[in-house]
Amino acid sequence: MKKLGTLSGIAVLGVTLSGGSFAEAHTVKHGESLWQIGQSYDVSYEQIKQANGLSSDILLPGQELAIPDAKKIQATDEERRLLASLVESEAEGEEFAGKVAVAAVVLNRVQDSSFPDSIKGVIYDPGQFQPVMEGTLKSPSAESLQAVDQALAGYDNTNGALFFYNPETAVSQWLDTKPVLETIGNHTFSR
Repeated sequence: MKKLGTLSGIAVLGVTLSGGSFAEAHTVKHGESLWQIGQSYDVSYEQIKQANGLSSDILLPGQELAIPDAKKIQATDEERRLLASLVESEAEGEEFAGKVAVAAVVLNRVQDSSFPDSIKGVIYDPGQFQPVMEGTLKSPSAESLQAVDQALAGYDNTNGALFFYNPETAVSQWLDTKPVLETIGNHTFSR
């Protein structure tokens, strides 16, 4: 196991390739399978295949594989678009950093035991997001999709926030009791 490695001459640690974030590189040894490699890193063999753009299970000794970070949330295309729709609906007029921050809050909730453990579960958690409650989710823009990709790659500019609100329009005394972590654009981010 290498903490730093290269894949086609590109540093693997912290670099986004094929839409994912990679923590390690693995050099294939004679007789290893994708399944065995996945077991040793606690990721599925499907995630390794997808991260490396492999169309078959055939591996060659000496081949370098990027290993996805097991702590990163893996999103399907449907989840990615759903999250981008929420970002578009909640942060349409915000700068790019504000869009990333809204996506990061959803992903932080997925990883927090107080919330559902999936992107869809968090977004449709009753009473959480106004556009969902009103049925007004918008089609995602290219910028909202890019913001989601950045958040899925592990970028969190909210310092772990679980909530966001616009202090000019929000009417929740409960939110006022939460410690403010960041203010980005018109939104306040708290935990």
